[in-house]
Amino acid sequence: MNSRTGKARRYFRAGFDVASSTADEAAGILVAQGALGCAVKEPFTPRPRRSKIVHLEAFFDRLTSSRLAQIESTLAAAGMLRNGTRRSAPRRIVDPGWSTLWKERFTPLRIGRRLLIVPPWDKAEVPGRMSLVIEPGQAFGTGHHATTRGVLTLLDAECARRHFHTALDVGTGSGVLAIAMKLFGIDDVTGIDNDPLAIAGARHNAALNRLAGRIRFSAAPLGAFRRRFDLITANILSSVLIEMSSRLKRLLADDGRLILSGILAREVEPLMAHYRPELRCLASRIDRGWATLVLGR
Repeated sequence: MNSRTGKARRYFRAGFDVASSTADEAAGILVAQGALGCAVKEPFTPRPRRSKIVHLEAFFDRLTSSRLAQIESTLAAAGMLRNGTRRSAPRRIVDPGWSTLWKERFTPLRIGRRLLIVPPWDKAEVPGRMSLVIEPGQAFGTGHHATTRGVLTLLDAECARRHFHTALDVGTGSGVLAIAMKLFGIDDVTGIDNDPLAIAGARHNAALNRLAGRIRFSAAPLGAFRRRFDLITANILSSVLIEMSSRLKRLLADDGRLILSGILAREVEPLMAHYRPELRCLASRIDRGWATLVLGR
């Protein structure tokens, strides 16, 4: 509801047919492309058993036909858009009250041994856990997705074993991983993302955690860095992790740790072929078909 006019807020809706196994990952891409949220509406074709294709709906404040075409191209390039999907124009819909429903669903979430992810409107505290405040926005990463949860869990474990001085979060999104790094006591933390909206959101979330100015958020490309880092995290599509493998290996300190996610379980071996023999897998975690890996020399 618009408080000034008394009229219900309107949004744009777009639909995408994607493989059910990649629906979560496709939703993450859509949020990174500006979607306010996503929902699986229905199988592409009714069947007695679960369809391999699902219809994923995404909702936007604004969406033109040309912008929709760009988003469809991004999904297609990632191999997620079903072949032959018909392109349709964005449809305007009236707000059914999502803001209240979203707040009801985004409840405090325990991750690892030390973290509690909370929204700004919930001041919940749990003895022995550090509260990490994240405001849901256009950038990916609230801790609820299996990939983010996997990185946070293994990050917690690694930081409990040793002290890291420098850390880099590649594709920082909401900044949740970079903020967790700082809460875990890492001295120098940098988060990078090629989306200006993500950088703005990450800085906002850092401020919510009283870390304004204490984490370096930047749109600098990975290739701009020359110094090496004790710890690097990257929760991105596996195809991107493969493409940047040589740069990530170069930036990792000799005794450093590289935590990777955004990898389907079946993609682990093809991905590791690009990181061996320089790095080996020291720890791993599988959650809902998504793999998170800790690599080191």
